[in-house]
Amino acid sequence: MKRKSHNTGALRRVAPRADWRGLWRISRVPLAVCTLAFLVYSRSFLNGFVRDDHLQIVSNPQVQSWDRLPEILTSHLWSHAGTREVLFYRPLFSLWMLIIHTLGGLSPWFWHLSSAALHVACTYLVYRLAKQLIGSNLGSVAAAAIFAVHPIHVDAVGWVSASNELLFTLLMLAALLVLMAPRAKAAGWPVVVSALLFFAGLFAKETGVAMIVLLVVAARIRLKDRHREIELWAMAVGPYLLAAGTWLTIRWLVLHGAGIENGEHTWREVCFSAPSILLFYLGKLAVPLKLSGGYVNPIYASPASQFLLPLAVGLVILLLATWLTVRHNWLIGFSAALILLPLLPALVAIRLYPQGDMTHDRYLYLPSVGFCLLAGLFVGWLWMKSRAMAVATGGVAAALLITFCVLTFAQQRFYHDDIAFLQREIDVNPRNAYAYALLGNVEMDDVRTDVALEHYRIAARLAPDDPKINLFLARGLFAKRQYSEAEEVLSRLAARKDFDTNRQNAILLSLANVEISLGKMDAAGSLLQQVERSDSHFPELHWALGVLYQKEGRVPEAQKEYEEEYQSTGDEAARQQSIVLSKQILSRGSTGGTQF
Repeated sequence: MKRKSHNTGALRRVAPRADWRGLWRISRVPLAVCTLAFLVYSRSFLNGFVRDDHLQIVSNPQVQSWDRLPEILTSHLWSHAGTREVLFYRPLFSLWMLIIHTLGGLSPWFWHLSSAALHVACTYLVYRLAKQLIGSNLGSVAAAAIFAVHPIHVDAVGWVSASNELLFTLLMLAALLVLMAPRAKAAGWPVVVSALLFFAGLFAKETGVAMIVLLVVAARIRLKDRHREIELWAMAVGPYLLAAGTWLTIRWLVLHGAGIENGEHTWREVCFSAPSILLFYLGKLAVPLKLSGGYVNPIYASPASQFLLPLAVGLVILLLATWLTVRHNWLIGFSAALILLPLLPALVAIRLYPQGDMTHDRYLYLPSVGFCLLAGLFVGWLWMKSRAMAVATGGVAAALLITFCVLTFAQQRFYHDDIAFLQREIDVNPRNAYAYALLGNVEMDDVRTDVALEHYRIAARLAPDDPKINLFLARGLFAKRQYSEAEEVLSRLAARKDFDTNRQNAILLSLANVEISLGKMDAAGSLLQQVERSDSHFPELHWALGVLYQKEGRVPEAQKEYEEEYQSTGDEAARQQSIVLSKQILSRGSTGGTQF
C-alpha cells in the first residue's frame, strides 16, 4: 500500500499536459486581434520605399553589412550620409535595420512585413496590458482592437523608416508589463528587468525617456510594503535613474553634445507653440481624418491669445482628468499620463525641423495606447450598465472598428511612393512649402527639371525666408543653367548672419559652385577658402576645389582634392575622378609633358 501511495503522490507532482482546447480558448481572442492588426496592414506590402527610406536603408552601407556594426555603435544615426546634423543616437534601431536587411535584402515588401510584425507584437502587448488594467474582458478586447486598426498608426507602420516608433513602444510596453506580472517572493527582480527593457528602448528612440515617470510609479506599486517609504522609493527610482544616466552618458560621448544645440526654431517659439500643437495631436488622436506624413502648424513667439487659449483648454483637460482619476478610476490618470508623457519630448521636433516637417502622426503611436485604454475602460463600463446599453455599445464599437479598418487600409495608398506621399501632404496642407520643395527634389532625381523648378518656385513663394527651400531653389536653377538667378538667391542667403556654421558653409559651397559655372574663379576660390577655414572636412568641399583646380588646369592639385573628398566622405564618384586624373598625370609624364 505504501508503494502504491508513493506512486500516486509522484504522479500528482507531475503537471498535467495542457489541453489544446484550453489553449485555444485562452489564445483565440488575442490571436484574432493580432490577425486583424496584420490583415489591415497587408496593403502596405505593395508599397515601396518613401522619403528617408532611400537614405536610411537603400543607400546606407551601415545596415547592409555586419562589418559596419562598430560604426553603428559608435556614431550617430546619419553618420553614413556625411551629414553634420548630429541629432540622434539610435544603435538599436540601426541594428534592427541590419537584421531586416540580412533577412530580406532591399525588397520593400519584406521591410513592410517587418513593420507589420512589430505592430502585431505591440498589439498583443496592448491586449495584455489592457487585460491587467481594465478588469473587463470586453474592455481589454476593445482597447487592443482599436489599437490594432487605428488610422493614426499608418505613418508609423506604413513607413518603414518609422519602425523605430514601433521598436521603442514594444520595449516600453514590455517594461510596464513586467512590473504587472504576478508577484513572486523576490519582488525586486521585475523592477531590474523592467529597467533593462527601458534602457534598451532608449537606444531605439530618445523620447522613451519620458516613460521613466510612469515606470517609477508602477515599480513603487510593485514593491511590497516591507521597507520604509523612503527605501521603497529609492528601490523604485534607482534602477531607472541608473539606466537613464548610463544611456545619457553614452549618447553624450558619441554625439559630443545633446544634439539639439541648433535648430530651425528658437526655444521661445517651442514654448509658446507647444500648447496649440499638443491640442492638435489630441485632435488627430480622437478624430483621425485628413491624415498625412506632415502638417503645417502655427508657430508663435509671444504669449498672445493663440498661446493662452490652447493653454487654458489644456489645463481644463488636465484638471478634468485629475478629478476623474480621484473620484472614479485611477486608470484614467494612468492613461492620460501615457498619452501626454511621450508627447512632451516629441515637441522638441518644433525646435529641430522646418515648418511642414515638425509634426507627424508617428509620434502618436505610443500615446495612442493610453487613448485605447480609455476607450476600453469606457466600453467595459457601458457594457455593464444594462442590456440595451450593452447592445448599443457593441453596435457603436463594431461600427467604429469597421470605419477605422477602412480608413487605415485606404490611408496606406499614400505611402506607395514619394510622389503619392508628398502630394498627399500638399492636398491636406496646400501651403506646405516644405512638401513642395521635397517634391521638387524627387522630380529632379527623376530628371524632370522643369516641373521640379516650378515646385521649387512655389515653395519659395510660400516660405521666402526659409534657407533650406532657397537652397533647393538654387539647386533647380543651377540644373537649368540659370546661374545668374541662382547666384542672386544664394548671395542673399550668404549675406545673412543668423545661420549656424553648418548651414552657412552649405550656402557658401553652393554659391561657389555657381561662381565656378559663371567663370568667376577668384570669387569661387575665396568662398571655398572660407568653408575650408571653418570645416576642412565639410562634405563636397574638396570635390568643389577639385572642379575649380581642374578648370584652372591645375590637374595634380585637383587630383589630390578628389582623393581627399573620397577619404573624407567615401564618395565613390570622387575616387573615380581621382583615378582618371592620376592616369592623365602619368600619361603626360610618360610623354615628357611638364605643364598642366
